Amino acid sequence: MKLKEVFTNNLKFYRKQKGLTQNELTLAIDKSYNYINSVEQGKMMPSFEVIEQICDVLQIQPCQLFDENASPENIKTFDKENYINSLSEKLFDKLKGMISSEIRNTLG
Repeated sequence: MKLKEVFTNNLKFYRKQKGLTQNELTLAIDKSYNYINSVEQGKMMPSFEVIEQICDVLQIQPCQLFDENASPENIKTFDKENYINSLSEKLFDKLKGMISSEIRNTLG
């Protein structure tokens, strides 16, 4: 999936999760009437500054708009098993470090 598709799918997903219409989000970032509609249709791409404004309104991190695994629409197109394995490894490594640290602190 192309980055622009990932971005637009995620923007739609997080906007709807927040319960905002396109017009409400457009007003919240002080843009013209059809701005978000044009962005979500892939007709235009927002600047970095506008992406930051959008993220502030949606209360998300900018990287979430570019994450292929962030929205249900994007999740349909990726290898779920690979993602599960990768995420499990990351979590295991983090937990292993936390447990080791706690044991070291306990033993002095």
